Amino acid sequence: MAENHIVPAPSNRWILLHYHIFKNAGSTIEWIFRRCLGDRFATLHGPREDSVVAGPELDSFLRANPEIAAISSHHLRYPLPAIDNVILFDLCFFRDPLRRLASMYRYFRATGASDELAQCARTSTAPEFFDLLLRDHPHLINDVQVNVMANGGVYTRPPTAGDLRIAQERLRQIAVLGVVEMFDESAVTAEYFLRPTFPELQFEYLAQNVTTPLDREGPPPQDRFRAEIGTTRFMQLERLNRLDTQLLAFAKDELLRRFEMVPERNELMTSLRQRCETLRAAEAGSSPATPVFS
Repeated sequence: MAENHIVPAPSNRWILLHYHIFKNAGSTIEWIFRRCLGDRFATLHGPREDSVVAGPELDSFLRANPEIAAISSHHLRYPLPAIDNVILFDLCFFRDPLRRLASMYRYFRATGASDELAQCARTSTAPEFFDLLLRDHPHLINDVQVNVMANGGVYTRPPTAGDLRIAQERLRQIAVLGVVEMFDESAVTAEYFLRPTFPELQFEYLAQNVTTPLDREGPPPQDRFRAEIGTTRFMQLERLNRLDTQLLAFAKDELLRRFEMVPERNELMTSLRQRCETLRAAEAGSSPATPVFS
């Protein structure tokens, strides 16, 4: 009769990895992680704006910090790395590309940074700011989200239909998929499918890092942005973001597919919104009555 043997095999470690695309509600995700996980959450960046945190850097950090359960970084790049004995749950949010650009302008106007874009935003009108981007910074306005997913954010040429296909396949494989315009559906879906491994994560939230929003009352945000920068510039930005617009539509379809798999999703959505309202009440009215991501 065969004997049972136990060998010193390592166990797996579970890590949430937030790929933080600029102005895609990343500060709110970080706020959720920090509230739920405390010291088990960390942000991780390189020393320069163009730094890349790849598999070796991530592996070294995790080995040196065994208590960490979740990481957020602007410097993480797809594809998802493979690390021995670590199961990575990647989380990434996507956003309407023109709303994202409008939010970027408002962010740069509000920040005290001294770089060229922040200085230009503070001293220029919206048309002047986007003239600068259209003239000198195509990498910041041309299908940025497709480029992040397909090419690790490296801009050597305009993204192509082939890049869109790569981005869509990687998006399909994302463990925790989010859409800024569908944040509550994203949160409910994330809570449900992460429950087996991260039961302590509760995605009620207060929207963070919100500047003057475009989508409170009045005309639709796209119409207001068009009026703000002019029809010609708006149409140029639309042309430069056709692939990002298609990627967003794909993300919405995939998120809805996952959301519709959640049992009692309507009740869970009601619960989430009640918890968010409790948080806002605790903040004594310092947050808007309706969450807005600008």
